[in-house]
Amino acid sequence: MTVELMKTGLKKLTTDSKNFTAEDAACLTTIIMNGNATPAQVASFLTALKLTGKETEPNFVAAAKSVNEILVAASMRNASVHIPYVGPSGMIDGQMVVDIVGTGGDGQDTFNVSTASSLVAAGAGIKVAKHGNRASSSQCGSADVLEYLGCNLNSVEPPHVLQQLKYNNFCFLFAQKFHPSMKNVALPRKELGPLSNPAVPKRMVVGVHSKEIGLMMAESLKLSGIERGLVVCGDEGLDEISPEGVTNTWSFDSSSNDIKFKKIYPEADFGLKSHPLSTCKGGNVKFNAEIMLKLLRNELPPGSPLLNFVLINSAALIFTAGKAETFKEGVELARRSLADLKAFEAFDGFLKATNE
Repeated sequence: MTVELMKTGLKKLTTDSKNFTAEDAACLTTIIMNGNATPAQVASFLTALKLTGKETEPNFVAAAKSVNEILVAASMRNASVHIPYVGPSGMIDGQMVVDIVGTGGDGQDTFNVSTASSLVAAGAGIKVAKHGNRASSSQCGSADVLEYLGCNLNSVEPPHVLQQLKYNNFCFLFAQKFHPSMKNVALPRKELGPLSNPAVPKRMVVGVHSKEIGLMMAESLKLSGIERGLVVCGDEGLDEISPEGVTNTWSFDSSSNDIKFKKIYPEADFGLKSHPLSTCKGGNVKFNAEIMLKLLRNELPPGSPLLNFVLINSAALIFTAGKAETFKEGVELARRSLADLKAFEAFDGFLKATNE
């Protein structure tokens, strides 16, 4: 019920703000304070209040102030947890650190494609600091599948991140480990939504579950210092690039103040056959882990739905990282990462490092 209330309230705020009442704001604030809102929803609420001008109206000041205060307090309590290497450049060995994340809450229960894409991109030579957690709205979250495969996520301390990124191109930052004091609203004020990644990547692919918040998420990314970003939302309400048909995208980079909107398609933009979303469903942790291993060992059949699903999302990350000029080139680099077992090497290196 709270998920639907949050979605309905955000939609009203973003598409019909004149009729968004103080009672509506109070309802959303209560959901947030009780820990029942996703990070993206918290970001969207704050950003929408600002963009619609509501945050300065007397009836809405209290709502914005309440959420902001808890965000700032959480940030202060968590100030001691940081990544030693992080600097203004956001680079390691001359390469930009990146992340790919779906905000969750889409109810589609797809395979862990962002985690898989992170490893494929790492195998393509990209420094990926994957920030994630246990399942919230699905059966199996990114942390769940990695732990099932033997990774000791709690062993990864902030000083280890640089070493992992330098030698394996991949590190998983377990949200519960890096944000121990952030429970209900686990986001510093200047790190809205998915930007709670303590590695502070400068380039990101972010999936949102609703087209209504796509532009606002892109604005949030820009305001937070992301230099190049791609926000995606499948027409099905999918917080990833859809394997089936239309995906709505909002992209930007530091060369312009503009945010560009475009619809992309598996065949036209990635050169891959489309597949029904139902063929890319995930399952319990055992099921997803087995698929992950088959993928990383390059054992999935060519052209299979799950393989294509991973390839299109990997290509988007490779493109956003600046390693490819087009999505189609990104697909080829992703294929090579799998065929040469480089993606598996990135996973295996991380697995061994967390168990030393």
